[in-house]
Amino acid sequence: MNVLFWLSIGLDRRTPSEHLLTAMIEALYKRGHTVHILQKDTGGHIKELYPKLRDLGVTTTKIEMSPVEHGNLVNRYVSDVGYVQKAKSWLKVNGHMFDRVFLQSSNVAGFQVRVLKSCMPQVPIIFNIQDIFPENAVYSGKLKKNGVPYYFFSCLQKYAYKNANALITISEDMKSEIVQLGVNADKIEVIYNWSYQDDPYDISLSEDRDIRKMLPHDTFNVVYAGNIGIMQNVEVLIDTARQSTDPNIVYHIFGDGIYKQKLIERAKNLNNVKFWSMQLTEKAPALYSCADVNVIPLAHDIYRTALPSKTATCMAVRKPIAFCIGKTSAFGREVMRKTGYECFDCNDTRGLLGYIEKIKKGLFKFNTDAFFVEYMSVTKNSMRYAEIIENAQ
Repeated sequence: MNVLFWLSIGLDRRTPSEHLLTAMIEALYKRGHTVHILQKDTGGHIKELYPKLRDLGVTTTKIEMSPVEHGNLVNRYVSDVGYVQKAKSWLKVNGHMFDRVFLQSSNVAGFQVRVLKSCMPQVPIIFNIQDIFPENAVYSGKLKKNGVPYYFFSCLQKYAYKNANALITISEDMKSEIVQLGVNADKIEVIYNWSYQDDPYDISLSEDRDIRKMLPHDTFNVVYAGNIGIMQNVEVLIDTARQSTDPNIVYHIFGDGIYKQKLIERAKNLNNVKFWSMQLTEKAPALYSCADVNVIPLAHDIYRTALPSKTATCMAVRKPIAFCIGKTSAFGREVMRKTGYECFDCNDTRGLLGYIEKIKKGLFKFNTDAFFVEYMSVTKNSMRYAEIIENAQ
């Protein structure tokens, strides 16, 4: 079976999803299938496929596109529609070569599915939903739910949900949101994103010299690492730091994004908040391992439409996690029940500070190993993707 992976991104730049895509493709090759990747080329420094993919024999077609500023929703959408139109020309000629299409999470999935139905109508489509658009834009305040833009975007995405043969999303909360949009629950599989290996990480990672220069042993380090945008609600760390009276607790924010400068201004008079640039992907496990507490925050109700990809790696390093995503989250409640971690509403600074202080005093007990191995195994979860792609009808 020859599978087309139609990506909404370009692998010419580093992406948080590259380990997910690589594992899915490796699983397909283990089952005797082949993969061709249709992707953007935005002029990034990575000219070829990752070594693992090249060694498997994966081939690729690149569609030249100009890079677009991440925070500009309108320009990004217009650019993505243009990408679909360019890809359509290629699919008209080459679509007959494929037995399945794996559609990566995309804000223009409605246009993509229409193109696929036109160019290769008999080929099953598997749509992987890593975030739910335009609902995520509504919950973050970028769109009004009763507005014409929302109606336009929503109708197109619903077309994709209806006409894809199988849907895969990454949390029970997201599945519930999709079901509320009128999609049959039986059509949707939930597979959590995974980290970089099957087993939890060794404690020796917490002695990484590069990271320890920023997170020294003689301070209690509370860490957020990731994109700094409207959906992440990183403000909760700064507001918690403002209430903290313990000079030994330091709040570290690693990353970049459109709201970083605003956060720097917000923390201007706080000595217990430090900002750092985004670290290399390879350093992520060590970074989380060197933290005393990892904070995973989201803006109000965003848990319904997304789950941060770093969740699995944070669990794998066996360090305390504070989920500031919303107490009504089904994922949050399940994690609390099975690991001992605590989940807070997105702006509960008092609860977060109390949790941090309790951890610092050694009064907190948790165990993530069983949860991680059961739900976030690279091998198990990537094979589930391969099976769904293989069996889609």
